Amino acid sequence: MAVADAVLPSPPPPPPPARTVVVRFALAPMLALGRVLRVAAGALPYLGLAAVWFTSAASAAKVVARRAWGEDSASFLFLQTLTYGAFTVLACVFLVLLALGVLLLCRMCVAYVIAAVRGSRREFKERAVGAIKPDSAADSFSLPRTAVLGFMADVPFMLLVVAGLLLAAMSHVEGSVSQGEMVGLVIVDVGIFAMNAISCSVIVPALALSFWKEDQADRKAPSQFC
Repeated sequence: MAVADAVLPSPPPPPPPARTVVVRFALAPMLALGRVLRVAAGALPYLGLAAVWFTSAASAAKVVARRAWGEDSASFLFLQTLTYGAFTVLACVFLVLLALGVLLLCRMCVAYVIAAVRGSRREFKERAVGAIKPDSAADSFSLPRTAVLGFMADVPFMLLVVAGLLLAAMSHVEGSVSQGEMVGLVIVDVGIFAMNAISCSVIVPALALSFWKEDQADRKAPSQFC
């Protein structure tokens, strides 16, 4: 008798409640959209950094083109168009990231609804709040040291631009361009060129490398959300 009991298969697990099945089926498109949003949110920062790099590089080259060939030259007009295009892409990336943030919030609400139907709201809160630790939040808003040094190097050139503008304004003469105004405009161009050169050669590459390292770490770490 004991042998017969051991041979008998175990009974199948009970089926999930009908309301859980209905909610899962109704909210499946939103969960699939969440995976798409995760991929898009990982790619958009790189697109934004690329737009910033092109904006900075074109702005620095535009200063040289204006001084060398004038504002009516084809090189200056091309660089100006490139600058406007890159800035437009950057603005679009910001708007898309804002929309993704709203959609991500909606996905969290959907996950909370599923947890409420399952009766595991406490588990959802523990996992959601546990994923946001003080250390991880500080790391999310921290900048790499190279980028910080780049921003610090930009400060003197920003002051140089302000000083050049003040000199040009105080030396302005109606109907002509004084020597002081010309010197002030040259100082402004030097400051703008230096800031954009530091941005595209130091700050943007450092931020891109930092984002890449964070992505690699996130791929290796297990996900905290269902």
